Amino acid sequence: MLKRLKFLVYLLPLVLAACTYKEGMLKSTIVSWAQVSPYGITMALAFYSAFLLIEREFPRVGLKVQLGDYILLAGVVGGIVGAKIAYVIEIRNTPEFMQGTLMSHLFSGAGLTWYGGFILASSLIIYILRRNKVNILFGIDLLAPMLALGYVFGRAGCIFSGDGCYGGLCTMNWPAPFCMSFPNGAASWSEWLMKHSDGNPLATAINTPFFESAFSFLCFVFLWSVRKKDWPLGAKFFLYLFLHALFRFSIEFIRLNPRDVFGVSQAQFISIILMLLSMGYVVFAFVKKPAMLKNG
Repeated sequence: MLKRLKFLVYLLPLVLAACTYKEGMLKSTIVSWAQVSPYGITMALAFYSAFLLIEREFPRVGLKVQLGDYILLAGVVGGIVGAKIAYVIEIRNTPEFMQGTLMSHLFSGAGLTWYGGFILASSLIIYILRRNKVNILFGIDLLAPMLALGYVFGRAGCIFSGDGCYGGLCTMNWPAPFCMSFPNGAASWSEWLMKHSDGNPLATAINTPFFESAFSFLCFVFLWSVRKKDWPLGAKFFLYLFLHALFRFSIEFIRLNPRDVFGVSQAQFISIILMLLSMGYVVFAFVKKPAMLKNG
């Protein structure tokens, strides 16, 4: 699988050179029906980056790279399926949902919610770690930098595909990439202008995926720098989870998601739960540090 991913990465410049960008897709200038999603490309890069880190880190801690392949496969399948299911749940009460059927939304090329993918993929990965008798807390600590780096690419895909997960009207005259317009994106830019531009056809949206991608990269740099530190088991992963949830909770005030769960968005509600659980664990782990340092 790694060799196939490498081949796709090497092929990427040729694909881009033979395409034009329209409606959030890269469409071939040679074959009229051929098109590829920029989001799909960034997802491939995310999983490829995880492969590279697994190839380096698993042997360092005495684990087989093949185990990393199984974990990554679980991340791919669980991430996509879980994200799609969560997306359908998120839009169930919106006009967008009413315009199609349940099956059309489930099998469409658009719409992925990160938390849904995270929950299902995490469940599958924990199952694999347990089946292979790897300490679960040790395993998720090892995978935390890869998760953070993968999110960098995932949110970059939102930008390149213009999928509508950006924020409201930018009133601060910030340049790209902080604020951008998405006239060729997958989501209807004219609809966004009608709702949020105050009649200004040159209006730009706050590019929330850029801020999320940048923040996650900082998290990756931090996690990579402390990966060899003698921390309590699970502390690195749950600290990242807290930081991610805190930032996601904050950025949701700018994004345009419906506030249909106790007055907050679905992502904010999940973020609150994750912040409480993860910070509670981190505090507990450092208080009980001698006992938590026993590795698996």
